[in-house]
Amino acid sequence: MLATLGYLAFASHLAHASLWQEEAVAQSVSQAPVLDSEIEQQLDDMLNSNLSEEEMRSRMVALEQTLDARAPAMSRVRLMSYIALSNAYLGEVELAYQQLDDAQQLALKSALPDALAEVAGTRILVKTLENKLTEAYTLLNTAIVPLESAQLPRVRYFVHNLIASVYTAKNKPERAFEHLIAAAQAVDETNDERTPIRRTHLSLRVAAIDTQQRRYEQALQRLDEATQAVQQAGLEAMFIPEIEFQRAYVYSMMEEYDRAFEIYKDLESQIKDDPTWVALESTVLNNLGDLAIRTERFESGTEILQQALAVAEAQNDVITEQMIRFNLGFIQVHLDNFDVGLNAMQEVVEQARDTWLDSEFEPLLGEFAEALTMAGRHQQANQVLLEQRGLREEIFNTNLQKNVTELQNLYDSQDKAQQIELLERQNDLNAQQLENERQRQLILILGVVVALLLSTLVFYLYRAARRSNLALQSANAKLADQSIRDPLTGLLNRRAMQQELQRQEAHPKARSDAMVLIDIDHFKRINDHHGHAAGDEVIKAVAQRLIDVCRDNDKVIRWGGEEFLIYLTETSHDALPRFVLRLLQQIASKPVTTENGKQIDITCTAGFISYPFADLNQQQMDWEATLQLVDKALYAGKVHGRNQAWGIVSLNVPYEQAHKVLDTDLARAIEDNYVSAVTLHGPQRA
Repeated sequence: MLATLGYLAFASHLAHASLWQEEAVAQSVSQAPVLDSEIEQQLDDMLNSNLSEEEMRSRMVALEQTLDARAPAMSRVRLMSYIALSNAYLGEVELAYQQLDDAQQLALKSALPDALAEVAGTRILVKTLENKLTEAYTLLNTAIVPLESAQLPRVRYFVHNLIASVYTAKNKPERAFEHLIAAAQAVDETNDERTPIRRTHLSLRVAAIDTQQRRYEQALQRLDEATQAVQQAGLEAMFIPEIEFQRAYVYSMMEEYDRAFEIYKDLESQIKDDPTWVALESTVLNNLGDLAIRTERFESGTEILQQALAVAEAQNDVITEQMIRFNLGFIQVHLDNFDVGLNAMQEVVEQARDTWLDSEFEPLLGEFAEALTMAGRHQQANQVLLEQRGLREEIFNTNLQKNVTELQNLYDSQDKAQQIELLERQNDLNAQQLENERQRQLILILGVVVALLLSTLVFYLYRAARRSNLALQSANAKLADQSIRDPLTGLLNRRAMQQELQRQEAHPKARSDAMVLIDIDHFKRINDHHGHAAGDEVIKAVAQRLIDVCRDNDKVIRWGGEEFLIYLTETSHDALPRFVLRLLQQIASKPVTTENGKQIDITCTAGFISYPFADLNQQQMDWEATLQLVDKALYAGKVHGRNQAWGIVSLNVPYEQAHKVLDTDLARAIEDNYVSAVTLHGPQRA
C-alpha cells in the first residue's frame, strides 16, 4: 500500500524539465568568463522553444559544427554539455559520456571554474538520469570545488540546485538547504523572464524536503505560495502538474484520502496526452491504486495498478514498477492469499533494500510489517518493525531536524529580503512618479480651489491609509494566532510548544513539570471505516476531553495527526500517574457520536514522564531528548496492546551509564533496571 512522491521514479523527468527551464539566459558579472553572445542567444532560443529532444540535439550539433577554436571556451563548453545531456535523454548514455569527456578536456585547458563546474554538474545529472544516485553522490566534490570560484549566476544556480537535489535524494536535507541558499543567492543576481521560474523551482525543492521530513503543513503552505506565484507569472502549464502532484502526495500522507484522490484523478486526465509530463503517468496511477487499497476498494485497486504496471514497463521505469508490484502483493494479502502476496512483497523489499532512498524504504518496511501481521506472522513482523524503527530514527534525527529548520529559516529570510528589496524599489519608483504628477498638477492648476481639493484628497487618503493600517494590524494579529493554532481543534500546535520550550531552555529555572504523549488507538481504522469527516469529529472530541481533564495552566497541544501532547506545570511525581489514569478513563468514557448518528468507541495509548527527568540538567537531557523517551514509552504501550499508558518514573543508575541504552532500546533499559516504568491500563470495554 505504497504511495510515492517519486524521488527515484520521477527523478529523470524532473531533472529534464528543470534543466531546460532553469538553464536559460546567462548573466555575466565582473571577471566572469568571456562569452560569445551569438552562441549564447541561439542556445537560449532553443531552450525557450518547444522543440522535441531529437530536434534540439540536431540543431545543437549543427551549431557545434560551425564553431572553430577561436570561439570562447565557456560558450563551447555550455554547448557540448547540452549536447551530452540530450544524448542521455535519448538513451545514448555512452555517447553522452564521450561528449562530456571532450567538454572536460576543453574546460581543463581553459582553467575556467565556471566551465569545470558546468561539466561536472552535467555529469552528475546524467548519473541521476541513470538512477545511479550513489555514483552521482561520489562526484559532488568535482562540482563543489570549482563552484567556489564560479562567476556566472546561471552556472552557480544550475549546479547548486542540482547538488541540492542529490543531497535530498540521499536524505541529507541539511546539506541540501546549504546549496539551495547558494542557488537562491545566484537567482538574486538575475532580473529577467527566467527569474520567477528559478524561484518557483527552488520553492518546490524546499516543499519536497518538507514532505520528506513529514512537515506536511509547511509543505502545503509553500505549495500554495508557489501556485499563487506561477499564476501571477502566467507559468501554469510549466508548473501546475508538478505542484498538484506534490499536493496530492502530502494529503495522502496526512490520510486525507478524498482530497488526494480528487487531485490525482484531475492530474491523470491533464497529463495523459501531454508529452512534457508523460513520465509522471505511472506514478500517478500507482498512487491512485494505493488510495484504493487504503479505502478497501481492492478490485478497483487491482485494475488501476495493472494499468500502471503496463505504463511503467513501457517507460522502463524500474522503481515505479517495483512499487506497483508491492501494492499488488498487498492486495493479495488483503484477499487472504497470504503466500502469493507476501512472496511478491518480500521480493520487492529485497530489491529495494540497497537501491531505494531511506525515506522511501522506511514506509515500505512498515507496510510489509502490516501485511505480515495480517497473515499472523508476528515474529517476522516484529523483526521488520525493529528495522523500520531504526531507519526512522536515523531519518528523523532531532539534531539534524533542528539544523534543517535553522537553514530553512535562513533560506526563507533571504527569499523574503529579496522580495522586500524589490518592493522597496517599486515603491521608490511609484513615489517618484507621484511626485512628478503632483508637480505637473501644480503647474497646470492655479488658485485656492485646487489647493482645497488637494487638501481634501490628502485628508481622505490619510483616513484610508489609517483604516488600512488598522485592518493590517488586525489581520497580522489573527495570522500570528493562527500560526500557533491547529485549525481543526483550536489547540496549540507543535510550533507553539517548540517555541515555549525553547524559551524555557534560554531562561532555565527550577521546576517540576511533566509531559504526556497521547495517540488515538486504531485511528486509521476509524478513517477507513467511517470516513475522514468522522475521523475529524473524533479528533475534536478527544481534544475537548483532554481540555476537560486538564488544569487552566496546563498546555494541550495537537502534536500531529492523531497525536496530542499535554505539558503539565508544577506536577508532583506521585500525582502524575493518577492524572494519566484519569485521562485514559476520560477519553474512553463514552463513544463519540458523529453527525450522522454513528457511535464510535475510542481508546488511547500514552507515554508519560516528569520533566526534567530525574533532575537531569539541559546538557544531559533537554526537552527534545525527553520527548523522544516519552515517544518510546508510547510505542511500547502500542506494542503491548494499546489502551494503556507507560510511564518512565525513575532513573536507577547514573545517566552516563544509561543514556546510550535509553537512546536505542527502552525495553532493555527497563529489563536491566536502568530505569523504572509503570503501566496503567485504560477501562476495559465490552
